[in-house]
Amino acid sequence: MSYIRFEKINKVFGQNHVLKDIDLEVEKGQLVTLLGPSGCGKSTLLRCLAGLEQVAGGRIYLDGQEITDVIPRRRGIGMVFQQYSLFPNMNVRDNVAYGLKLKKMPKDEISKKVEEMLEIVGLSEKIDQYPAQLSGGQQQRGALARAMV
Repeated sequence: MSYIRFEKINKVFGQNHVLKDIDLEVEKGQLVTLLGPSGCGKSTLLRCLAGLEQVAGGRIYLDGQEITDVIPRRRGIGMVFQQYSLFPNMNVRDNVAYGLKLKKMPKDEISKKVEEMLEIVGLSEKIDQYPAQLSGGQQQRGALARAMV
């Protein structure tokens, strides 16, 4: 069984039919690259998976469960956007911890998860710095850590 499955996905923006009957299956642990020119729907498909865009037709499954109409916070999907969207008024620790705080996890558990992710992405030494103090690559890794937690 596929871990992620798109069935006949359609997405329309006004008169622009961006995704047309898209079928795609991804197995757990499989690495997949979406490749195409700007504006062809790569990001839109990922935004549909995360629930940030509603599909005009079709179904989306995650681990065998249909999630097409499930709200984004209930999907458990993280995403790193092309614009990293780090909060400029929060340091790296708080940016990474943001989603966990919204879930009202215990503080010690949040701290542990944040430190683990920052270790993985190599940002442990930057934990108290703000996005403006980070290089582009470091900002990207901060956004990745936030998505992974």
